[in-house]
Amino acid sequence: MATSMAAASGRFESAKSIEERKEQTRNARAEVLRQAKANFEKEERRKELKRLRGEDTWMLPDVNERLEQFSQEHSVKKKKKNKHLKKAKKEKKKKSKKQKYEKNNESSDSSSSSEDEWVEAVPSQTPDKERAWKMGTAENQNKLFMRMASKFMGKTDGDYYTLDDMFVSKAAERERLGEEEENQRKKAIAEHRSLAAQMEKCLYCFDSSQFPKHLIVAIGVKVYLCLPNVRSLTEGHCLIVPLQHHRAATLLDEDIWEEVQMFRKSLVKMFEDKGLDCIFLETNMGMKKQYHMVYECIPLPKEVGDMAPIYFKKAIMESDEEWSMNKKLIDLSSKDIRKSVPRGLPYFSVDFGLHGGFAHVIEDQHKFPHYFGKEIIGGMLDIEPRLWRKGIRESFEDQRKKALQFAQWWKPYDFTKSKSC
Repeated sequence: MATSMAAASGRFESAKSIEERKEQTRNARAEVLRQAKANFEKEERRKELKRLRGEDTWMLPDVNERLEQFSQEHSVKKKKKNKHLKKAKKEKKKKSKKQKYEKNNESSDSSSSSEDEWVEAVPSQTPDKERAWKMGTAENQNKLFMRMASKFMGKTDGDYYTLDDMFVSKAAERERLGEEEENQRKKAIAEHRSLAAQMEKCLYCFDSSQFPKHLIVAIGVKVYLCLPNVRSLTEGHCLIVPLQHHRAATLLDEDIWEEVQMFRKSLVKMFEDKGLDCIFLETNMGMKKQYHMVYECIPLPKEVGDMAPIYFKKAIMESDEEWSMNKKLIDLSSKDIRKSVPRGLPYFSVDFGLHGGFAHVIEDQHKFPHYFGKEIIGGMLDIEPRLWRKGIRESFEDQRKKALQFAQWWKPYDFTKSKSC
């Protein structure tokens, strides 16, 4: 009777059920391993196909030369840095030897002078004896107590705050400060790991394995121009991207922002000569995920480009929350995005050629789509939604043709070949 009650309460289990549970665990583990192996083999086959097609090695000739130049400059800088470090290390070693030698000379001089001069020495006191001597009299003890009490005068709790409470609160404060420092350190480590993981998979970082180098058109000092790795929204659709992993235009350094504007001016000039307008979009969302900043340039026909400000203004006013904490529509005609939106806030910005544009601080990121700007352009040009919503994949050959064609357009306006770059 007791055994059946124990079994009913779940404390006992038959050997058969234990064996079945173990078998299920083994099967689940084998399935996970099989799936992982299949994914690994699939990825290896994909890499091999890319290698055979030349996707990993093919680049525009100008870009290849620029990358070689970068690698040479980097190696020269590295050699200089190593040389400087060796020199500094040698000087530090030399200085420490000199100090040690001077210290030994001083000690030998003092010992010889003490032999020559006969002076009555005062017996030295240890710190404990000195402290005891200072607290020897009742007057000194009272002074010490008064000093300690006055130090914590503002932290008392009525008449019940004693000296013991003072020591306990001080110890608790030290412990709390230590915990805060430890939490800050852990937070910084977690942020660094998150950023490293994001950069490893980033489509726009040079060191990333996912980076499509065959789509690069031009490389400046700290910014490069490339084409999207999906089907372009319009012919000439391109991206201005910082070389380093920066999240938003509001967080860029002055020199990087200036170079972005140089690319923007050249693109506007290029499309103007072709009888086209162009719109520049930036969507900064998901600050915790730390996405790479991308400044998109989308060319439009003149008649559509003239109407674009009206479409975007109406769409921004109707987007996001009805009641917002921030100004719904920010005008960028007199000042750029870096002077209009505070650092660290998610936002959407649009610029019409070189004439400024609009910005909007995103209140609710769940209600604001990441393809907001492209959706408006898609509606203006009557483009199918799958093109701007997620993007349609292209073959390597199509992307290669696209890069070659855009490179021909860009060549007369390429400022990166000048000596200043």
